[in-house]
Amino acid sequence: MEKDQISALIIESDAAAREHISKLLEQYPIVSIIEIAYDTDVALLKVIDMNPDVVLLEYPVKGKTGKKLIKFIQSKLPQTTIVFVSKSTKYAAEAIHQDVYSYLLKPVVKAELGRILKKVQPHRQANILTLIDEIIEKKQEDSRLRFSTSKGFTIINPVEIIYCKADGPYTELHFANKSKEMTFIFLSKIEKILLPYNFVRISRSIIVNKNYIRKVFPNKDTLILLAEGVEYEVKGSRIPMKALSKNDFE
Repeated sequence: MEKDQISALIIESDAAAREHISKLLEQYPIVSIIEIAYDTDVALLKVIDMNPDVVLLEYPVKGKTGKKLIKFIQSKLPQTTIVFVSKSTKYAAEAIHQDVYSYLLKPVVKAELGRILKKVQPHRQANILTLIDEIIEKKQEDSRLRFSTSKGFTIINPVEIIYCKADGPYTELHFANKSKEMTFIFLSKIEKILLPYNFVRISRSIIVNKNYIRKVFPNKDTLILLAEGVEYEVKGSRIPMKALSKNDFE
């Protein structure tokens, strides 16, 4: 396969939908290989065998290995683009929660499919020098983090975050410049990401940047954060607040 061509895997239980998507893909000369799987159980073996550039995945998935398949692709084949294909837009938020940012509605429209394929193509053209540059750049900016938001995504330095507050399946990020962002990431996951950057959980719904702690009131389960002359009062839970009051923040 030429380096400027791509391979596609269709995972679709409906025969008519499979045929429709396959015929659309055949109209693009850039697509050199088209494989089909009827469910995620069969697809997992095909993914391992063909290392596809784009996976068009019926959603909700059919098969017992749906989540495992998505996680496998994201962890082992990060250059592979996953596209959810669904009859409804109601799963769009769920797609974002699973870090899938390409979404097509049935019946798939050629123009929309083409838009996604144009984004897939550059992945095949990446050479070893590009990969080395990416590794170097990541090392230089390893303190910057990317969070998905309602507007797309934001790239920030963790030192800019004062505290994070859970809001159902979302998390509010509060910054030192008095702004805030809503991200589609659970607080538990954000906690793991920010733990190396001197953050601590003070309740089930809040983690704080210890660098901004000004006062701790364990009897009131409250602490004061200070950033750019502005104080923020945050409520915690008894046990973590008691432990926090015994810490130093140097």
